[in-house]
Amino acid sequence: MSPDPADEKPPEAPQQRHSNRAGDRELAAHALEHVRHLSVDIGPRGSTTTAEAAAAAYAWGVLDKLGLSPRMQRFTSGTSQWRPFALAITLALLAVAVYPLAGRATAILATVLAATTLLSAYLELNLTTNPVRWLLPKRPSQNVWSVIPAADTPSRRLVLIGHLDTHRTPFVFRTPLHLKVFRVLVAAAFASMAALVILYIAGSILQSPIIYIISLVPAALLILDLIMTVQPDMTPYTAGANDNASGAAIVLTLAERLKDEPLANTEVWTVNSGCEEVGCYGAIAFLRQHREELRDAYFIALDSVAGPGSGPCYITREGMTRPYRSDPALVALADQIAADRPELGAYSNVMPLGFTEGAIGIKNGLPSLTFVNLRPDSVLPYWHRPDDIFENVDADVLARTQAFLWELLQRIDSR
Repeated sequence: MSPDPADEKPPEAPQQRHSNRAGDRELAAHALEHVRHLSVDIGPRGSTTTAEAAAAAYAWGVLDKLGLSPRMQRFTSGTSQWRPFALAITLALLAVAVYPLAGRATAILATVLAATTLLSAYLELNLTTNPVRWLLPKRPSQNVWSVIPAADTPSRRLVLIGHLDTHRTPFVFRTPLHLKVFRVLVAAAFASMAALVILYIAGSILQSPIIYIISLVPAALLILDLIMTVQPDMTPYTAGANDNASGAAIVLTLAERLKDEPLANTEVWTVNSGCEEVGCYGAIAFLRQHREELRDAYFIALDSVAGPGSGPCYITREGMTRPYRSDPALVALADQIAADRPELGAYSNVMPLGFTEGAIGIKNGLPSLTFVNLRPDSVLPYWHRPDDIFENVDADVLARTQAFLWELLQRIDSR
């Protein structure tokens, strides 16, 4: 159902068609009002909290008022992005404590424990279930979604997704320098866990006391990482005006426009998801439930798209331990729009730190593209910080991103 957009002709005179749209300014105002309601009236929307549920109820109400027959999907989710890593590091340190207790037997036990925590931490960073997740509590959350039929017989489906929940405000996100230190500490944590596995395999065989002494060095580094992963859950949630009331708002306003101007050949599914901030549980649950219906769909994720002076920006790659690459044909199409519509100020970038729901589309084999308005210097404004508030939203960037996405939808739809 998904022809390659690179093989499709762009629509004629896209700029003229856009400029003839009488309701563009009104829709931009609607998007800004959605951002205001989510970030001010509801406020911080931590994953699995009652405020996140209130945001989902708001999205449902907007879609219902439009007559789009919204649906709500319930699922269970982890409650913290940081707790799985804190538990993994704690278990790795437990391996250090166990290793010297009873010779080869506890050396082997420590090896198994260290290897399990290393694997769990890697899988967690790649948004995949793992043994550490099994040990942590889950709570209910929800996705809100609607289907907007094509005007004619559809030849493809497309998913627009933007999450409703917000993150906490960790110390490591306070400044760009802190983020650089954070990236080093993440690498150090994985290197330390790997070192423990290698050392304890050797120790299980050689039974040399020096091996345990050497292992205390990576153990000391892991203590620093443990502090880094425990501190965030002691901080308040951000109001999340940019991350991600902005992306959720554009999903809602594009749904409004698509109701009035459905795409000719493309059925569009709009999703306001829950629990992105703790491991993309909402996007994972949604694609799991609709795997067959969406197996050939385009997947467009919107996350943090109203930072000041930055964007529209579409990312070509994301991920910290393995690369998740956006669909080359969609990137090429976005590049063409950026060239054709220079007044929108769009550009591409790479996101080497963190993840988005676009990675879930990529993991499911869908042609995916994510919009995250990184500045040209790769900084994401107000990311997981207390100052991610409505007053710091750039209404012009929000409007230009919405215009760029509408153009993208038109060109995907065009034959």
